[in-house]
Amino acid sequence: MDKFVSDQAAGLRRLLGQTGFQVITVMSGQKGAGKTAATANLAVALARSGRDVLIVDQDRHGHGACAALGLTPRFDVSDVLERRCTLDALILDGPDNVQVLPIGGCFNRLGQLSERDQEWLAQSFNRLQCGVDVVLVDMEEATDPDALPLGLAASEIMVVLPPGNTAITQGYTLVKRLAHNFGKRQFRLLLNRMESPEQAQAVARNFAQTAERYLGVSVDYLGYIPLDERLSRAGHLRTSVVDAFPVAQSTSQFRKLADGLLRWPQQAGLGNVGGFMQRVIQGSRMMEACRR
Repeated sequence: MDKFVSDQAAGLRRLLGQTGFQVITVMSGQKGAGKTAATANLAVALARSGRDVLIVDQDRHGHGACAALGLTPRFDVSDVLERRCTLDALILDGPDNVQVLPIGGCFNRLGQLSERDQEWLAQSFNRLQCGVDVVLVDMEEATDPDALPLGLAASEIMVVLPPGNTAITQGYTLVKRLAHNFGKRQFRLLLNRMESPEQAQAVARNFAQTAERYLGVSVDYLGYIPLDERLSRAGHLRTSVVDAFPVAQSTSQFRKLADGLLRWPQQAGLGNVGGFMQRVIQGSRMMEACRR
């Protein structure tokens, strides 16, 4: 029934011409922040709202969005570059209207490819048959400079921040680096494993005020994910908490986050998945040129 309703919503949206395209990179300042679980669950919540969602899974070790949704990649982008498969063959069908594109570690060396291979890959993405409203980029290592073109080509950056002084310090360092080195001025903040809304609001307020005062950036507080045992159980089951436990507190929060995301202003200039990936490749070229 949920699948039928989301398909109806997506069809109605297209009929009315409401087909904005968004790319959101999900980052964190440390491992274990819950970034991948947040990405997977937000994707499912968005799909339940009628959006067609593509997760770009950059993990090279089997711990990314594919694993979180119980999917097993058959290929990655290196197979496409070696002409062992087509780009379409990479895409995995997840729950509802969620698709996952596992790219492995190959994007770390995009800038080292020949111009011919870069152009061929860009054209392959342009031909990709993948109707998508929202792209969520699940970054593998937020501090990996080689991975940044994938994230910086996005229209939005979402920072996932768990509690604790160390996590806050590392999250601030990530925002500082993106602001100083890459000119990023606006960030979205999602707090994870919070014990209460009051705790979340206090952390978000202090983080945003400090970043604005010392870095000159804007940090918009999106909301929080509660400390919820059922979210952990869903992770062990390799499924989303939205599907496994529809009445869980964390499920309710992911639905609220999805509803809020749908009201974000649409960014111009990305167009579609092909346009986004072309920006990624251009960024890789520039970063590789800077290293020489």
